[in-house]
Amino acid sequence: MTLNKAALASTLLGVGPGGGSLQKLTITHDGTDFKENGPIEALFNPHEISRSRSVSWQAPKTAGKGSEWTWTGLQQEFSSMEPATLSVELFFDTYESRASASAWAQVTSFVTPANPFQTGDATDVTVLTGRVVGLAEVDTELHRPPRCTLSWGAFSEIFTGVLTRVDERFTMFLPDGTPVRATVSCSFVESLTDAQLKERELHSSDVDKTWTVRRNDTLHSIAAAEYGDPRRWRHIASANGIVNPRDLRPGTVLTIPRVS
Repeated sequence: MTLNKAALASTLLGVGPGGGSLQKLTITHDGTDFKENGPIEALFNPHEISRSRSVSWQAPKTAGKGSEWTWTGLQQEFSSMEPATLSVELFFDTYESRASASAWAQVTSFVTPANPFQTGDATDVTVLTGRVVGLAEVDTELHRPPRCTLSWGAFSEIFTGVLTRVDERFTMFLPDGTPVRATVSCSFVESLTDAQLKERELHSSDVDKTWTVRRNDTLHSIAAAEYGDPRRWRHIASANGIVNPRDLRPGTVLTIPRVS
């Protein structure tokens, strides 16, 4: 990692963009650790956050007539949208005594080269990095890794997703081997709740959709909700290979076929 020393100095001194007291980037999540310890707060704010998304478009296939030339290949039809991704690097340092050291002393500890094996009033930095790493582990209550939301002051809800890759790099140690400085590189992939997905679902019957069966749902009620016509229940039954329309189990994910 190439450290932006000038930007880091302005952050520590509080003279960067906005100046004064700086809001910290926080990670909230639905795991056990959040219930016990609250949000994860970055010790130093990142200087770069990268978000990306891929959208698939396809040119329709058409049969040509002899040698006639056509513009048809330039028309693109929407195919699918991949989940967004986010990358961010978080920096943690427990070597300096933040409560007593002056701001300038904190700055110079980063700007000047440091011996990676130093003494000082420090604690194990893995106490801080471990909470981030834990976001990539299976939560004992959820039976899955936690779903996370990153926020930063006015830049609220930067991203909601799951941590898919985390890399720790330790760059300073005490003589006894205790790590006191680390960089944690995180990669997140977008992951939404059922309610959030429902909000984003296309509100028309000319596209294929899905429906998760709930208690008391019937093919008639689903057809009425999706098509506005309960008589179209046979379209749903046919698309999902349902022989007995009464045998509809909660939790089953049905394909709701488009209506031409």
